Amino acid sequence: MGDPVYLAAAIALLVSLNFGFANHFQHIALDHLPDPQVGTIINVATTAAMFWLLSPLFLVPETLLSPSAGLFALAGLIVPAASISLTTLSVKMIGPGLTAGLASTSPVFAMVLAVIFLGELVSAPILIGTGIVIAGIMLIAFRSKTEGMTWPLWAIALPLLAALTRGITHPLIKYALTGLPSPMTAALISSTVSLVVLAIAHRFAGGSLPTWSKGYLWFALCGVINGMGIVGLNYALSLGKVVVVSPLVATTPAFTLLLGYFVFRRETIRWPAIAAIAMIFAGSILILTR
Repeated sequence: MGDPVYLAAAIALLVSLNFGFANHFQHIALDHLPDPQVGTIINVATTAAMFWLLSPLFLVPETLLSPSAGLFALAGLIVPAASISLTTLSVKMIGPGLTAGLASTSPVFAMVLAVIFLGELVSAPILIGTGIVIAGIMLIAFRSKTEGMTWPLWAIALPLLAALTRGITHPLIKYALTGLPSPMTAALISSTVSLVVLAIAHRFAGGSLPTWSKGYLWFALCGVINGMGIVGLNYALSLGKVVVVSPLVATTPAFTLLLGYFVFRRETIRWPAIAAIAMIFAGSILILTR
């Protein structure tokens, strides 16, 4: 277990569990504040504020002018601004389980980009394991659709676009961390840029803040949880390869279903779901053998 790849894998799985909680907290938040755009701003603002409060512990001001900082800022234009906006809207329209399922196809995009631009190699166990994980995710998505959930067909594009944004940023952040190996700085810059972009977009759209409700607190909690997940993901990427970390982070649907059943009591788990969860974790084990 001294191999940093195993540590990266363990962190990636913890990040997946973390995002599973975030999916359910978003669902609860939307029950009280049914405005995904405002919810996303509160979410990202909390994340950014958390990192700025902690910045005296890790930030070296000179690094903000480095090329890597510019790449982190570029990532912030995509994630969390675009990905959380798409994910929050998707959770509102099709629910957390199916959102996690379809959005977790991001390893496909991430692996292709990592191979092309970072020169990473995809071994047979990683490729097969990723395929099994994706198959399990698709089974979860099919299970959710066949249990009476009604939503427009175009809504499928929302979590898939979220997957694309995450797939793009994983190799980008991995590359940037080679020049500035500070997962916290990466998270601070990306979340700050995202907040600025979201606030400007909301302002120009003529948006306003809804009346105070418990939803504000739930979205703020999402911001803390997502912030922890972003740092964990960045740290895992700094230790391991994209082709290993990205598929393991994609196990979120399994954790989302398990949390929904055992903790939040919002999900039912039948044999197809059990099979899907087993496939996802079997694929994860295969990836670890790499």
